[in-house]
Amino acid sequence: MDINIHNVVKIEVKPRTDLKGFSTRDLVIHSREYNFDVNDYVERRFTVNCFVKDKATAKLVYSKE
Repeated sequence: MDINIHNVVKIEVKPRTDLKGFSTRDLVIHSREYNFDVNDYVERRFTVNCFVKDKATAKLVYSKE
């Protein structure tokens, strides 16, 4: 699945949260989009909630690809 978000102004990677039996990691992507109703840019926020069984999976890995 591909997700395309334009005019990204900030990407947040929230700390891993360890719960009983699984962990979570949240990614928050902030972008700006022009809204013709208000004739100005508005900020949009897209959140991805990741649920993992193994804590090591939630580790941040930066790819050079």
